[in-house]
Amino acid sequence: MIHITNIEDKIKSFYKDLIHECTQQRPKSIKNGNNYFLDTKYKNQLYDIVLNESRSRLKKFYLKDNNFQCWCYFSDKKYNQTGWHNHISTSTINAVIYLKIPKNNKGINFDINNKIKNFRPKNFDLYIFPNYLEHYPYPSRNGSRITLNLEIKCNESAKYIFS
Repeated sequence: MIHITNIEDKIKSFYKDLIHECTQQRPKSIKNGNNYFLDTKYKNQLYDIVLNESRSRLKKFYLKDNNFQCWCYFSDKKYNQTGWHNHISTSTINAVIYLKIPKNNKGINFDINNKIKNFRPKNFDLYIFPNYLEHYPYPSRNGSRITLNLEIKCNESAKYIFS
């Protein structure tokens, strides 16, 4: 249900610039929270990676649209809470790229068949999972946690694609 791969070799050439974009575009006000639209020049490259990885691991799917957007989740002592959530209303396939994970971060919990499972992502990990999967990213208290959320809308259902 959750597909994990490391994509360091695919993004290392622009990794530092991507981190810079995330930091520069971070909202200055806490009222905007820690999740924001990222206007990145690497959007097409990132989506190519996610689509290729998804196509190699999941059942065949067709894109509903290619109105791709990239969201940055930037968590630290100042901005640190999202709570349990899913992506049912915005995607079919959800992908998270872990750009920067501080040491001792508790990772992310997923509710899989009413059992909470904890995962500890590492820098450069790509997690691909269905839109309906409830998850809770732990807040960061000892450093910055920077992730990218990329969503794909498909004609087929997530239950079919991930079966």
